[in-house]
Amino acid sequence: MEAIIDTSAIVGLVDKSCQHHGRISDIIKKTDLKLIVPSPVIPEACYMLNKKFGPVIEIKFLEEIISVNLQIEILKFPDILRIAEILKKYKSLNIGFVDGSIVAIAERLKINQILTLDNRHFSSIIPVGFDYFEIL
Repeated sequence: MEAIIDTSAIVGLVDKSCQHHGRISDIIKKTDLKLIVPSPVIPEACYMLNKKFGPVIEIKFLEEIISVNLQIEILKFPDILRIAEILKKYKSLNIGFVDGSIVAIAERLKINQILTLDNRHFSSIIPVGFDYFEIL
């Protein structure tokens, strides 16, 4: 099983005071779950981790990506076109570029599962290729 991970899940995993920390940790420990990180998520997560916990945690996050050989999915030009469509279509929700990139990459890879704490955005979007996103 494959799932796209977003910034909120990464921060929630690191932040042990987060009410969803245990649940995120349990989901990630599933042996059959292959997590894919869209490339725009990495700088956003680094920024948020550094802001909340400092540079040491930001560096540890990057080292963890390297040590577990997490799959990073790079944006392609058609993804940028799709992100623009998503941002226009859902402008009242203020989805933002990173969430738009998650949607575009999920659609391209045909993955409808997203590990996120952002239920509002991802439950409101109707993806191309499937009826809805399954929020983990």
